[in-house]
Parts: sequence; C-alpha cells; structure tokens
Amino acid sequence: WIDRLSYSRDASVYRMVPEAVARPRNNKEIEILFDYSRNNKIPITFRTAGTSLSGQSVTNGILVEIKDYWNRFKVFDEGRKIMLQPGVNGGTANKILARYHRKIGPDPASLNAACIGGIVSNNSSGMVCGTEYNSYNTLDSIRFMLSNGHVYDSGVKGDSEKFKYNEPKIFKVLLDIKETILNNKSLYNKIINKYRIKNTIGYSMNSFIDYSDPLDIFSHLLVGSEGTLAFISSVTLNTISDFEHKATGLIIYNNSRSACNFVTDFKDSGATAIEFLDDRSLKTAVNIHKPPYNS
Repeated sequence: WIDRLSYSRDASVYRMVPEAVARPRNNKEIEILFDYSRNNKIPITFRTAGTSLSGQSVTNGILVEIKDYWNRFKVFDEGRKIMLQPGVNGGTANKILARYHRKIGPDPASLNAACIGGIVSNNSSGMVCGTEYNSYNTLDSIRFMLSNGHVYDSGVKGDSEKFKYNEPKIFKVLLDIKETILNNKSLYNKIINKYRIKNTIGYSMNSFIDYSDPLDIFSHLLVGSEGTLAFISSVTLNTISDFEHKATGLIIYNNSRSACNFVTDFKDSGATAIEFLDDRSLKTAVNIHKPPYNS
C-alpha cells in the first residue's frame, strides 16, 4: 500500500493510485507483465524517474518501474554513439560522454533527474537542442518489445525481414498510412510544416515521410509515443559535440523590436540558445545580490 501511494504521483499535478507496482529485472519479466495485462485486461504504465509534468507516469492500472535493473550503457566510436538502457539518468549519460567531449542531444530542464526511457518516450528536447538534436533526430537504433513478447532491434541486420514476417498486420498498416500521406499533398505539407518546429503532440508522423522501411518507421514512432506501442529496452543515440569552452552574454537593447531584429544574426553566428527577456522580466533581477546590470 505504501508503494502504491508513493507512486500515485509524478512531477505533474495528477494523482492516480496504481493497482500494483512492479519492478521487472529483464525482458522475460516484461513479457510476463504483458501477458498478465492482456489476460486480465489491466493496463500497464512504464515509469523511470517520474519527472513528467503531464501525468504520463501515473496510472490506476499496473505501474512498472524501469530503473534499478535497467541502467547499462555502452559507448561506441570514440563517443559518437552511446547505447543506453531506459533507466540511465540523462545527466549520467553526459558524464559518461564527457571524456570524449560529447553529449546526448536532448537537454530537458530535468536532465539531471530524468532517465533515458522518459526522455525518448516524450521526444524530449530542451533549451539548446531544438528540433535538430532532439531524441527523434539523434536516434541511431532502438530495441523494443511488442505486447506479444516479440523483440526487435532496428540496428540489427535481418530484423526488418523478421518484423515483416512476424508482424504482417502492423507492417501493412504502416505502409498503408505512408501511402495515404504521400498521396495527399495537403497532409504531406502539413506534416512537413508541423515538424519544422517543436512538436511533441501525438505520434511522430514525420517518420512516415522520413523513412521507407516499416521497422524504421515504427522505431521512430516509438520516440514520443509516451510508453504506448511497445516497451523500449534500449536505445542507441548519435551524440553531439560538447564544446570545451562556452560563454554566456547579456546584451541590453533600447526596445523589443531592436532586440528581435538581431535574433537571426545571433543564430547565424553559432549561438546555441537565445533567450528574450522583456523589461518586466529584467526588472525582477535588480533586487538580487550583484545583479548583472544596473536598472
């Protein structure tokens, strides 16, 4: 009962008391949970750190904590790629990569608390990574288990054919959706435009445009799927450079229009993050010890 109450909340405002809390140690135990869920018609929800602000990691079904037994990692190609299980903390991943002057692309505000399972399942981005280096665009491969217990790895040669043979219905539906999108110019352009900007609403429909192989499409649909479709047992991410020397500057303009006129110039110069503060925001800082400017 104490476990159930303690896991009835995450970082969001929602509260749901789970029927049970499970802590599986391996894929076999995940498969057993899937079978139990299906046979008893009880939903299961996967949870790593529980830093979600939208309630994705609370449930009134079975809450499955994926943390203590799911924290393995492996670095490849001098840090250019890293395999991570869902229980690895985002900040820990960057500490592992620090010796190579690399880091993972996503940089959510909760990076030092959030785990890879949640980061990928929510297609987390952050202040700096934008859309270019979010979970979707830095995914190299993903290993997952469907609710029928079948395991696939998009990075393993031959798994695409295995996916086609073992999951014919899913395979066909993916191709049908892709064909529908490609044959509908308005829908195609809408998807292109929607995913040029930050967009984590619903499934990553851009995967139907970006990829042709159904296994690759499905793998990228898992990014941002919020724990639906399949259980993610590990991901391999392409990492990005973590510059050894960084600088932060504060520039004061006479008005908002003047400040906004320089945004493109800053972006073209290589700035990784640009934050706009209006007059009222700036005035909130004048009372702090050693403010960065004079009012």
